Amino acid sequence: LLPGDYPLRLNREIAAAKNLPVDNINPAFRSESPRPTASLLDVQQPETHLPEIPVPEFPIPKNSLFEIPTPPIPSMAQPHYNSMPAKGHGTAPLFNPSKPRELLRYFTELEFLFASSGVTDDAKKKALGIRYVDYNTSEQWLSISEYQPYDDSQPALPYSYDDWKRAVISLYPGADAATKYSMADLDRIMGEAARTNIKTIGQFADYYRKFYQVSKWLTDSG
Repeated sequence: LLPGDYPLRLNREIAAAKNLPVDNINPAFRSESPRPTASLLDVQQPETHLPEIPVPEFPIPKNSLFEIPTPPIPSMAQPHYNSMPAKGHGTAPLFNPSKPRELLRYFTELEFLFASSGVTDDAKKKALGIRYVDYNTSEQWLSISEYQPYDDSQPALPYSYDDWKRAVISLYPGADAATKYSMADLDRIMGEAARTNIKTIGQFADYYRKFYQVSKWLTDSG
């Protein structure tokens, strides 16, 4: 209620209590106080529309902190192989026919180069096997029946590289690991030491290393 309404409301309540008609109320109190036509809350404010500000889209730079790194995809490229060394090169295997015990080492170094160069064909392995030896040795190894000349047009060879390798090793007594040393080797080492008349500790150490190498193998081999 507004402040001007209180007298009118009081007179009405008094008239109602005395059972008097409302018209008997003092006209001075019957006039209602003027009310404001509208309150500040009833005033309709004009609608204001704020302009929409576009939000710019900033591209995320690559390799930023916000970018989730993509795991690398493994490459399906073929493995890289080295080429076989030329004859006489520092990395080429060597074999001296006068030292048959070095034949197994020759084949070990040769097969290591096969693996690093990606050589898997038996015929090509045989051709490379005679590539690094001298002329006479290569002719002997070519004459073995387990060897056939390398030719791309040839079908599968009847003998493998391992068959040819065993045939080559059989030509050199002492080259096979099963017959690496004999009692004759031990007698030769002791005879050389007796003839040279060992006088220094260095000469004795050299004799001992040779004697131990042969005697240990003979003992282990039974």
